[in-house]
Amino acid sequence: DVIQGEVDQLVETAESRGLELKFEKSKDFPELLLDETKIRQVIMNFIDNAIYYTPSGGHIKVSLEDKGKTIEYRVTDDGMGVPKAEQHHLFNKFYRAGNAKKARPDGTGLGLFMAKKVIVASGGSIIFKSQEGKGSTFGFSFSKDKILVPDDYEEPEPLNGIKVGPGASTE
Repeated sequence: DVIQGEVDQLVETAESRGLELKFEKSKDFPELLLDETKIRQVIMNFIDNAIYYTPSGGHIKVSLEDKGKTIEYRVTDDGMGVPKAEQHHLFNKFYRAGNAKKARPDGTGLGLFMAKKVIVASGGSIIFKSQEGKGSTFGFSFSKDKILVPDDYEEPEPLNGIKVGPGASTE
């Protein structure tokens, strides 16, 4: 499970910063048909941000829920939150909220921009809500009919050894 793997990788980092990081998932969760590498980057970005912008003693909850018609992934923290006046800029390229710049001056402002690009290009939508001083929720949602692995799905055969071009043969 991609999400469990990312959470397991970041638990030590969270604990070293005095944070509790936990993962909750609906039982009997269906297999999803998504680009694992790209989704892994989005998941890592959301959890990583929660770790950096939540003060020691804070809590981070990662959840994956089957909501009936949709699948939702969320990272909720009780960190610094995003000022209301800056929220509409948050997913813009190179944009960083003022309080985020102070807390972590080395950020690029590309993580959330890229996350949104990946999710929207994959047919999903971004989940975001925040209250300054109280925390944030970042996540994404996909309609089940777009991402569930069909019962008759077969993994395609690899293309290794196939020659392309005039006179090509597979012998």
